[in-house]
Amino acid sequence: MQKNRAVTIRSGTPAPDRKQGGAVLIVCLVMLTILTIIGIGTTTDISFQSNMVRNSQLRLNAFNTALSELNGQYRRLDNAADASTEILLNEALDLGEAPIPAADLTQTSANNPFSQSASVVCLDPDEKMLKKMGGYEIDNDSPFEPLYFELNSIVELDNTGVGSSQTSGMFLLAPPGAPCHQP
Repeated sequence: MQKNRAVTIRSGTPAPDRKQGGAVLIVCLVMLTILTIIGIGTTTDISFQSNMVRNSQLRLNAFNTALSELNGQYRRLDNAADASTEILLNEALDLGEAPIPAADLTQTSANNPFSQSASVVCLDPDEKMLKKMGGYEIDNDSPFEPLYFELNSIVELDNTGVGSSQTSGMFLLAPPGAPCHQP
């Protein structure tokens, strides 16, 4: 039987100094701490920027919803043959403001997270401004009275502070004796 003999191999390089082992560990720990702080700062910054983009998108969606509601109501009110339009405008003439019923809002759907309201307001018009509507001049002998209505649309996302309030003006010619007044 042969005995195993341990063979010692010696290299020509000197052995590392055992006194430096702790210093290397400390330098590595400091570098790891610095990289961790940089990583946490970057993550926080990315999260902050992501929230800013989300809030900006919500504000833009609220603005677009309010503006789309105004466009839809303008088209609906422009249709003079609609009986509900006549009732709504007469109510605005009598009371100064008439809320548009929720059933008549045009931008409602199951996927719309915004709460909405819309109204028609009849304002006391400036005679000089209304005498020239759309480039056409209305003379004093005209049997029609110019009326000025405002369409208001308010859209809000509950508990976020995100919302939009939009207003659009609309001129109509009414028969004589249909006074528009503010209460």
